[in-house]
Amino acid sequence: MNARIARTIGTLAAAGGLLLGLSACSMSVSSDDVKSEITRVVQEQLQTSPNSVDCPSGLDATVGATLTCHVVIPERSFDVVAKVTAVEGSDVRFDINEV
Repeated sequence: MNARIARTIGTLAAAGGLLLGLSACSMSVSSDDVKSEITRVVQEQLQTSPNSVDCPSGLDATVGATLTCHVVIPERSFDVVAKVTAVEGSDVRFDINEV
């Protein structure tokens, strides 16, 4: 399969505090939760499971914050950027785009 992921491969609406981890002064979506959402979207869009998804850190819960993660699927590897589009209380929404 050589299909390219659609420019926007997914949007996440985090429920309550489920995907938010609080640190001393700020909120963030954990690296594991970002990886899980990327995995879900890749499976849905490309009909294949990633061999690996590597995100170096969590995603700050600040509108405009970004996190680049590396994805490996059987046919190729590529980077995706998760970008926070909205924060409402403890709900965080972000888009995932292939770069």
